[in-house]
Amino acid sequence: MGVLKFRLPSDESAARAVARRRVYTTGVDRTPGRLGVEIRDGLLTCSNDATESGRLFTPWPVPGQGAPVVGTATLGERPSAYVLALELARGKLNDVRNQTADWTQLGLRIDAELDELVRTARRAFVQAALDAPDPDASFAAAQESLAASTKAATLLTETYLAQVLQNRLAVAGRLGTGLACVLSGDPAKATGSASWPVTFNAARAAATWKDLAPSEGKIRWDLLDAQTAWARKHHLNVEVGPLIEFRPDTLPDWTWLWDGDVETIGGFVVDHVRQVVARYRGKVAVWHVAHRPAGRDVLGLGEEDQIRITARAVQVARQTDPAAQICLGVDRPWMEWMSGSRFQLGPLHLCDYLIRSDVGVSSVALEVAPGYSDPGSDARDLFEFSRLLDLYSLLNVPLNVTLAAPSSAKPDPKADPNVKVEGWQFPADPTEASQADWAASWTALAIAKPFVRSVAWLQPTDEVPHLYPHGGLHRADGAPKPALARLRKLRDDLLT
Repeated sequence: MGVLKFRLPSDESAARAVARRRVYTTGVDRTPGRLGVEIRDGLLTCSNDATESGRLFTPWPVPGQGAPVVGTATLGERPSAYVLALELARGKLNDVRNQTADWTQLGLRIDAELDELVRTARRAFVQAALDAPDPDASFAAAQESLAASTKAATLLTETYLAQVLQNRLAVAGRLGTGLACVLSGDPAKATGSASWPVTFNAARAAATWKDLAPSEGKIRWDLLDAQTAWARKHHLNVEVGPLIEFRPDTLPDWTWLWDGDVETIGGFVVDHVRQVVARYRGKVAVWHVAHRPAGRDVLGLGEEDQIRITARAVQVARQTDPAAQICLGVDRPWMEWMSGSRFQLGPLHLCDYLIRSDVGVSSVALEVAPGYSDPGSDARDLFEFSRLLDLYSLLNVPLNVTLAAPSSAKPDPKADPNVKVEGWQFPADPTEASQADWAASWTALAIAKPFVRSVAWLQPTDEVPHLYPHGGLHRADGAPKPALARLRKLRDDLLT
C-alpha cells in the first residue's frame, strides 16, 4: 500500500475519533499490518511496507450510532489525498450492497424499507462526491450516507437473523447450540446462581492456573471441584478452561521467577494441563486449553515461544482425553491491535496454523467484547459481527463465541483496573437496558450461524472480581440485570 493520505473534516467529533490513532489497514487477507500514522494540518498520512491495495479502518462518529469502526473501500496509493468521510461512506455502502447480493442469492427476502435505506445512502453518497469542492457540504452528505448505510446494515442483518432462525427451527424444531455461563468463584455461594440452570444449558468451570496452583508443585482442587460439581448437579454440559491464559493476572506468582525461561515455563504448562485433564477425564465435553496466545508480551515469551507452548499444551490435552473436544481461544478477533504490535501472526492465522499442524485443535473460541479497552475490541455493529463470524468459519472447525458487554461506564471496583469502558464509542453511556438489547441480538445472531457450537456469557455476576467492568448479568449486590431474562427467553424459544 505504501502511503495513503486522507483529508480530514473540520468536524470536531470526527477529528477526535481519528486522533485516538486506532487507525489500521488491511490487505486481501483482511489481516492488519504494521502501520505508521501521522496527523498534521488536517491530513491523515498512513504508511507501511506493503505495496498492494487495501482498506483503511478507523473509529468514526456515525449519527445515532456512537463512534464504531468503519472501513473504506479498497484503495490504492496515489499522489493526491482521499477525502476520508467520503471514502468511509463509500466503503460502508459497498459492504451493505455486496452482502445484500450474497444473501439474496441464497434466498434472503428483502423488504421495501431496506431498499429505501440503500437508495437514500446511495443518493447521499453521490451528493457528497459532487460536493467535494465544498468540504463542509460534502462531509454532511457523506455522514447522511453513512448513517443510512449503517441503518441498512442493521436491518439487513436482523432480516437475515429472523429468516435463518425460522428456516433452521422449521427443520430441527429446536437447536442444539450451547448457551453457557463462564463460572468464577464457587457458584453455590453466588447470589442469583439459582437462575443460571434455567437460563443456560451449559457451564464452563474457569478456575485459573493462579487459582489452582498458588504454590509451585501443589494444586488446590477445591474451586474447580466445586464448579464442575455444581454444573453436573444442575445437569449442565460441562466445559473447563482456559487451563492456560496468556494474561499476567491469571498466572501463578511463582511462574514469574522463570521469566524468559521458555523450556521451564513450557514444562510447567504441560504438567499443569496434564494433571487437570487427567483428573476430570471423561467428565468434560470441551477443554478450553489455551486462551490469548501470541497477542501480547507475558513471562518474557515471544510470539513463537507462546505458539510452541500452546501447541504442546493442546497435544497433551488431546493425548490425555482423546474423546473430548479441544478448544483454542483468542481475543480481539478483529485484529486491530496488530497495526502497532511486534506480534504479527494474528488470531485468525494462528488458529489456522495450529489447526493445520494437527496438534489436536477441534474448535476455536472467540472472545468478543466491543467497547472495552484491551483485551476488548473497538465497537462494531451487528453487521460487522456477522461478517466476523463468517470470516472465522473459513477455519472449518466449530466456533465457540464468548460475549461481554457493559451495563454502565461508571467505575467498577471489582473489575480489572487496567480495563476501561470506552464510553466515547457508544451513542450514549451504556445502561442495563442497552446491555440487554446487545446481549439478545448478538447472542441470537451467533446461535443462528450453523457453524457456532456454543455461545457463552463471560461474566455471570459483578459480585466477584472480574475482568470487564459492569459486564455481569447480575449487579454487585446480586440483583439480576435485564440481560439475564433476555438470554433465558432465547433459550426457551430456540434451544433444546
